[in-house]
Amino acid sequence: MLVMLCLVATLGAAQQPVTLQLASGGRSDYAIVIPQDASPSQRRAAEELQRFLQQITDAQLPILTDELASLAGVRKAIALGDNRLLRESGVRVDWKALGDEGFAIIPQSPHLFIAGSPKRGTMYGVYGFLEDDLGCRWYSSKVSIIPKKRSLTVKIAPRTEVPAFEYREPYFTDAWDKDWAARNRVNGTFPRLDESTGGKVSYGPFVHTFYALVPPEKYAKEHPEYYSLVKGVRDTQRGQLCLTNPDVLRIATETVKRWIREQPHATIFSVSQNDWTHPCECEGCQRIVEEEGSESGPVLRFVNALAEEIEKEYPDKLIDTLAYWYTEDPPRYVRPRRNVRVRLAPISACFAHPFGTCQQNMKQYENLRAWARITDQLYIWHYTTNFSHYLMPFPNFDELERSLAIYRDNGVKGVFYQGNYSPGGGGEFNELRAWVLAKLMWNPDRDFWALVDDFLRGYYGKAAPQIRRYIELIHRPVREGKTDKEDRRAHVHIFDPPTVAYVRAEILQQAQKLFDAAERAVRDDPDALARVQHACLWVEYTQLAQRINRWQVVEGQYVAGRDPETLRLRDIVLEKIRRFGITNVEEWSGVEKFIQKISAQDKQSYPVVTLQNAALRVDIVPALGGRIVRVSQVGKERNILTDTGSTPEAPADGGYEEYATREYRSTGWRDAFTVKAASPTQVLLELKLPDGLEILRTISLMGDDARLVVESTYRNGGQSPLKVSPRSHPEFAYGDGARYTWRSVAGAKGEQSVVDFGYIELKGANLPDGEITLQARGVPRVRVLFPREQVEQVYLNWHAPARRANIELFLPEKELKPGERVTLRWEMVVQ
Repeated sequence: MLVMLCLVATLGAAQQPVTLQLASGGRSDYAIVIPQDASPSQRRAAEELQRFLQQITDAQLPILTDELASLAGVRKAIALGDNRLLRESGVRVDWKALGDEGFAIIPQSPHLFIAGSPKRGTMYGVYGFLEDDLGCRWYSSKVSIIPKKRSLTVKIAPRTEVPAFEYREPYFTDAWDKDWAARNRVNGTFPRLDESTGGKVSYGPFVHTFYALVPPEKYAKEHPEYYSLVKGVRDTQRGQLCLTNPDVLRIATETVKRWIREQPHATIFSVSQNDWTHPCECEGCQRIVEEEGSESGPVLRFVNALAEEIEKEYPDKLIDTLAYWYTEDPPRYVRPRRNVRVRLAPISACFAHPFGTCQQNMKQYENLRAWARITDQLYIWHYTTNFSHYLMPFPNFDELERSLAIYRDNGVKGVFYQGNYSPGGGGEFNELRAWVLAKLMWNPDRDFWALVDDFLRGYYGKAAPQIRRYIELIHRPVREGKTDKEDRRAHVHIFDPPTVAYVRAEILQQAQKLFDAAERAVRDDPDALARVQHACLWVEYTQLAQRINRWQVVEGQYVAGRDPETLRLRDIVLEKIRRFGITNVEEWSGVEKFIQKISAQDKQSYPVVTLQNAALRVDIVPALGGRIVRVSQVGKERNILTDTGSTPEAPADGGYEEYATREYRSTGWRDAFTVKAASPTQVLLELKLPDGLEILRTISLMGDDARLVVESTYRNGGQSPLKVSPRSHPEFAYGDGARYTWRSVAGAKGEQSVVDFGYIELKGANLPDGEITLQARGVPRVRVLFPREQVEQVYLNWHAPARRANIELFLPEKELKPGERVTLRWEMVVQ
């Protein structure tokens, strides 16, 4: 606003739009004029302006410098940057207000001035003129729209623009293209921007750098005290740093100084936690946690101390850290230094609804506002894809519509939106999200849905109406169901399985019909047809993911993927994955793993042992870790346990599994048990491992009651001591509205609702007194019973969107001498 007022005061008559004829009949009287000392980005700007004007009009405008000799005979000019013509025009520009990236477009007949800094401002001004005045679009690295007008007359309104954020990064593979990034005015660290585009906001190491700062392979052996103390042990494998150790600060500071020397072009360096938990529990670190009320306290104190040292030698460099996961809550007292950028990463939020408008992102919204109160230099790490299923619909457009304005209004300075960044890209609406986000990162007040429609028309051609209806369709479950009394809308999280409500079968069936119509609309346009077929893959993939993971008991075998429709979808998805060059369908592994899995799906089968009495039926797959895959009441279809298929580890997921140690999916998880004895209501399973550990598991139905008993005996059958700490892991199929209740050994009543996702560790005086109940309306109540004197901890964890609620038992760790044994026993009563 300040810049606009300055210009209005000096432009006089040029405040009003000015009409300029830039070309007539394929010829132009205009020249492009750049400063004699033009920067590389200003020269690029002139060449791009020349190129696109020629594509539009067929006229090639000469590029001249502002030397007097060059300007002789120039009557009409598009003058770029701070050049002689601008200075002689009498127009005064507030260059400081424009900064490195802002620009002013000033029509003063017969000239047009595009004023901006030599860093990136002039270049961005040229792209702004080409896009907003001449109608050019660069939707993706491969799809652009350049209008054709051999006679070009343009009505140009004077204006200034300054980006809303200093750092703008839509993190999608296609957005890394140099030309796309420059033309769409993003400046993040991953696009292949260089000197010719005015550089970028360049990170040194980007994130999760604690082990890079103080490498365990260099220091752990002699100095384990440099690393986080976790349950009495220094964790040098998957821990953090001991942030109150002065030597850690000294070494980390020297590491950052070395990074700066090695990467002098970088502007910001990450000093941030590793991508897992296990912060330091030593007395010094925990004293700060207690003082600050958050694990972000010791992190920010450490980062501030390091940043203070860096500033002494490198005052122009910035230090970046995270408010993420266990550090997301802000501290009470410590404040970020002026050369520190805190990146808030609301990883557990619901991304279907704007922040502050649903209960499942209210906590994250409160954290945003709290951090904004203690720093005016906040960055955001935002999530905009499903990392478990890149190709699955992710209905977050309502949230995207408002998120950048919310961030801007809370003083955020930089934004990083993480999408599908795999080499092959191809994820659901990657290109659309990247393009729309680029526009909103520059100006969050732009009309989101107008931008979406703009993209759809340019990218999908005549199929745009059908694609638009598809977008409305997949957003219907996240919009419908909220009243003053309750919120029954579907919620969206970044690791959702293909069984969530917003991709239910009827939605996908309707979507398929829309894509059939879209393909018909562009059948005569091969390029648009290919893009529509690619978009249809997102529906086909989700349908396939739902079907291939639908394991079921058929004639005594555990099988999936053998019906004709599954095989048809498999062939379609495989062909499209190869045709469109998709390299990942999830973040953690390449597409080859997925291809191997679905190609072999119809060839896999596992024998099933079925127990049944008058009340319950129980299906067990010994070869998958002695897994109980199904518990149902006789005569009813509903599985009380979660079905197999919610993770890439299927069929070794869901139901009931058990571990020999406290670690998730440790020994026994998917090892193949053998059947030693079986009757209609009881089975004895055995597992013998090379290290000598023997597991005998008895699964029994008690009489005709709805009571299931699981008893596992862990015996050391070897010659050397073995450490075990058995852990049960039942996953119950209960979601929103479910509730845990219990009474502790101290006599206190306990209760926890199943909302969003989270966990509680109950031990000591809070340990349940041998029983915990899980119940919800309209479904059976489950009671889990156990001998409390043998159990050290009960671990409740839940994921309401995925309809999963666990009740896990932990036995204390015990070293078994040869021949010794320990037993884990629990019961499930269904009522």
